[in-house]
Amino acid sequence: MAENTKEDLFAHHEIRDIFPTNIMVAELNDAPALNAALKENILARREVSEGLNRSNVLGWHSDTKMLKWGGAAAQTLAQAMMKLCGQHTKDLGATSGRVRYRMAVDMWANISPAGASNQYHAHPSCLWSGVYYVDDGGDPDGGPLVLLDPRFPMNKMYGADLVFVDDKGEHQNTKVRLTPTPGRLVIFPSWLMHGVRPHSGSRDRISIAMNLAALPGAAPSLNVGLTS
Repeated sequence: MAENTKEDLFAHHEIRDIFPTNIMVAELNDAPALNAALKENILARREVSEGLNRSNVLGWHSDTKMLKWGGAAAQTLAQAMMKLCGQHTKDLGATSGRVRYRMAVDMWANISPAGASNQYHAHPSCLWSGVYYVDDGGDPDGGPLVLLDPRFPMNKMYGADLVFVDDKGEHQNTKVRLTPTPGRLVIFPSWLMHGVRPHSGSRDRISIAMNLAALPGAAPSLNVGLTS
């Protein structure tokens, strides 16, 4: 019997990407003007508030009521997040195009000096979470947002140096790093573990974090409905 070559063994084969973890990365229009207004309100808030201790290490974390004190710029940012999330969230139980949920947003600011970071964490009781960059602190490449593969550490427990490779030769990473570009909005599922590495910029980095929840009921004024 003739020995089969690699090409003879399969009539066809393909790599299928199942159970994807979708994230959204958007660049906002008129970001310089928006960022200037956001920065002014955030710095003013820090002057009158000690902030909270959550995942932040060394940095300042505001209260989660930024929609109340952040002015029109904060409202604009919340609307941008809700619009994007609404476009990419579907209510499988909706009938006749009737949306059964409204979106509610909590928002807070982070001011991170050089060396500050955020420990790995997730956001329970939410649907989507996001981060928006106001000022990179003078370090556009350092201090990235790091997203962890939700299957970690199971996918490293058999052989730490063995990874899956797709049909393009790309290997699956257990971490994804995103740079802190001013005007960039990054949105990810709230259950996805994430953290922030320290930066080494010459000034404070300023970012805004948001949680979005889908609540039963009619839509309030600050709302974009889910896709039916």
